[in-house]
Amino acid sequence: MESEEPFGEVFEGCRVIWVAEQLQDGKWTARYCWHEGTSEESGKALHRDVLNGKSKRLLALYPTETDTMAGIKEAGLLEAKWQGG
Repeated sequence: MESEEPFGEVFEGCRVIWVAEQLQDGKWTARYCWHEGTSEESGKALHRDVLNGKSKRLLALYPTETDTMAGIKEAGLLEAKWQGG
């Protein structure tokens, strides 16, 4: 991975990346992946995680894309707590 910017968006001490999609019924869902830390090295680790298939699907459906983004952030924070991050 050769780029000027580290991979992923920084949020609450983590790097996160996601793909949101609107389903045929109008609800929204997403796949996401996160990695603890905000450094360039964390961005590289996140990129490796994505390439190795470690992304997850949100378990809920949301009425808007904005609500979906909030769901991703909430899920990432909960997972970080469970993993001791």
